Amino acid sequence: MKSAPRWPLHPAPKEGEALSSWLNRVAACYQMDVHELLAHDLGHSQLDDLDTAPSLSLLTALCQRSGVELERLRSMSLAGWVPWLLDSLDDSVPAALETYTFQCAVLLPKRTRKVRSITRWRAWLPSQTIRRACPQCLNDPTNQAVLLVWQLPLMLSCPQHGCWLESYWGMHGRYLQWEIADAAPRPADDAIACMDRRTWQALTTGFVELPRRRVHAGLWFRLLRTLLDELNTPLSHCGSCSASIRHVWERCGHPLRAGQSLWRPYEILAPAVQWQMLEAAATAITLIESKALIPRGEQAALFQTEPHTGFTNGLPAKVPKPEPINHWQRAAQAIDEAIIEARHNPETARLLFTLASYGRRDPESLERLRATFTKEGIPPEFLSHYEPEWPFAGLRLNDGLSDSF
Repeated sequence: MKSAPRWPLHPAPKEGEALSSWLNRVAACYQMDVHELLAHDLGHSQLDDLDTAPSLSLLTALCQRSGVELERLRSMSLAGWVPWLLDSLDDSVPAALETYTFQCAVLLPKRTRKVRSITRWRAWLPSQTIRRACPQCLNDPTNQAVLLVWQLPLMLSCPQHGCWLESYWGMHGRYLQWEIADAAPRPADDAIACMDRRTWQALTTGFVELPRRRVHAGLWFRLLRTLLDELNTPLSHCGSCSASIRHVWERCGHPLRAGQSLWRPYEILAPAVQWQMLEAAATAITLIESKALIPRGEQAALFQTEPHTGFTNGLPAKVPKPEPINHWQRAAQAIDEAIIEARHNPETARLLFTLASYGRRDPESLERLRATFTKEGIPPEFLSHYEPEWPFAGLRLNDGLSDSF
C-alpha cells in the first residue's frame, strides 16, 4: 500500500507545544482551519481529543504526512505524559486521589492529614477551560505556538521569559487576542519563577534538580500536588503545624486557603483560586529552602541541602607526632618582643637593660650596651641615668620583665 504523501509545508513542533496548536499552524500554511485539514485530508473529524488522547490512527497519519516521529507527536498530548504527570486518563480509577496526593508529605506529617476519597478524578486536569499564555512567547504573529502545559493549572509564569502567564481569548489550540489588550508583561517574583522552572525541567527532561538531590519528574509533580493539598487543609486538621500553614498564607499575601471554607480538590477550584494556591506553594518552597519554616513532612528534606557530616574510612586515625619545642627560638622571640615594647616603655627598657647587663660591671661594657640599645631603637633617655646596682637588681623570682616579656 502506498504511503500518504508528505505535506509540502509543515512547521516543526515547538518544545512543549500542544498538538492542537501545531495543527493550527500547519493548517494556516494552507489557509485552512484545523477541522478542514483533518476532515478533508485525513478523514478525522474529532477535535476535542487532540490534546488529551488522540487516536493512534491519527498520530500515524500525521507521522506520515509530516515526518515527525510518532512518539514526539504523542508527547504533544496528555496521553504522552502518562504516568509522569498523571497516573491515568481514566477518571474512574479507584483511590486515584489517595494514591497520587497522599503518598508524600511536605509541610504536614502523614498522621495529621485526613485522607480524602472522591470519585472521577484526574490529577491536574481542570474542570474549567484554561487559556493562558506568555505574552512574550506569542509576540510573533507568524509563530504563535500554544504550549500544552498552559492548559493546566500547573504553572504561573513562563520559564523562559520569567513573566506571568496572561489570559487570552481563543479557541482550541489557537490564540486570538489578550483579554487585557496592550498590557505589559508582568515579571514573576523569584519564588514563582523558581518553582515554574523546575516544573518545566520536569516536563522537558524527565527530572528535577532539588537542593538535596535529583528527583524523577513524576515525584516532582506529586510533591507539588501534595503541597497544594496541604495548603488547602483546614487548620483544625493541622494540629501543631497550623502555625506553619498560616505563616505561608500570610507571607504570600492571600487569604488563608485562598478564601476556601470547604475542602474541594484542587482541579475543580476556580482558576483565580488555583493561581493563589500555586503562589502559596511557591512561597512555601522558598520558606523551606531558606530555613524560615520548619516542615514536618518526610519528603520536605528534598528541599533542603544535605547536612555536613563527618566520615571515616574505618582505619585508626593517625595522630601526628608533636613537633619538638625549640626553646632557644622561643627565647629569641620573647627578647624580640621585649625590644619592641622597650622602644615605648621606659620600665621595660630598664628591666631589659638589667637582664642584658648580667656579668657586666665595668662602665665601658655598660656604655657599649647602651649604644646597642640605641641602635635597636630604644630611646637613650630611658637609660641615661640608670645604673643597675647588681645583676637583676630589684627583681624577684616571680616577677616578669613586663606584661609581654
